Amino acid sequence: PEIVLLAATQNFRSLQFASAEVLAERSLMLRLVTNEGRCLEFLPDEFRVDREIVLAAVAQCGDILRSASEDLRADREVVLCAVRQSGFALQYASEDLRADKEVALAALAQSAAALPNLSAALREDRDCWLQAAPERAARWKDRRLVLEAMDREPGTLPLVDASLQLDREVVLRATTADPDAMEAVAEELRADREFMLIAAKQDYRAFRHAAPELLSDRDVCIRAVEREGLTLQPASEEVKGDREVVLRAVDTSGLALEHASQAFRGDRQVVLRAMAQDRTALTFASEELRESKEIWLYNGEKGPCEDIFASIDDAMSYFAWAKDPTTRICPKETESSDEEDD
Repeated sequence: PEIVLLAATQNFRSLQFASAEVLAERSLMLRLVTNEGRCLEFLPDEFRVDREIVLAAVAQCGDILRSASEDLRADREVVLCAVRQSGFALQYASEDLRADKEVALAALAQSAAALPNLSAALREDRDCWLQAAPERAARWKDRRLVLEAMDREPGTLPLVDASLQLDREVVLRATTADPDAMEAVAEELRADREFMLIAAKQDYRAFRHAAPELLSDRDVCIRAVEREGLTLQPASEEVKGDREVVLRAVDTSGLALEHASQAFRGDRQVVLRAMAQDRTALTFASEELRESKEIWLYNGEKGPCEDIFASIDDAMSYFAWAKDPTTRICPKETESSDEEDD
């Protein structure tokens, strides 16, 4: 056993030539991995599920976490021990632990190269980024540099120092460049009526991330749709069912009809108001109105022949006679004769 211990300490790969009897000695295996963690790779499976042995191994060589059992790669204490020794070991941790912020920060503190192995959410986390690149922390406190960054990289808004995350100009710069950057904005600003109205005026899509209470506030929504009708889209169902709000929305943007309640999409007045602003709004009207000739051809007014002909059939008969008057009597003359006889 002592010879095996000495050989494995000098070259851990030599352990693969040890006898089964030697490899079955738990106390010896514990001594081996304590001296050279990589020996875990050549230990029998029974030791790869042995928590004490695996802890000793990863404390000496974090990357050997790859040889631990699946259960132990999901063990928080084991994984923390591994990533504190080698940040790269995070790639072998369970999916849940790669989404654990404490584990991620421990891995990044050891090596910034662990960043790609974090969960998608943590890869966007400000604390994780600053742990990976602490030298950039000063940059995110410089207002001038931050304003310039928001124009180019609005997605970096979550990295900005907390003191600037409530700076309205900084946030508006970011949301103007990318309306979805509003998703990362502090709740305090997303619940601020005046701020959200300004943001929505710059780009209506930013209004999608307004606080729920604003999306249900009739007065706020009226002010928003008066500036840009499409801000009706994220409004609450109650607001979308408010006639005044919908009319003001379609007056600003006919295409806002798409986001009105079903009842208003079948309302003749609302649809005509929407078409007055954008004729293609008819696309979003109810099937009945879409198929109405008066709506799509004459904007709700009577057609030029409707005062002359009682029906489409009468009109068709007249135009057939006009094309070849020798074949039949003019329908209109027949009608006149009938009236005289009466």
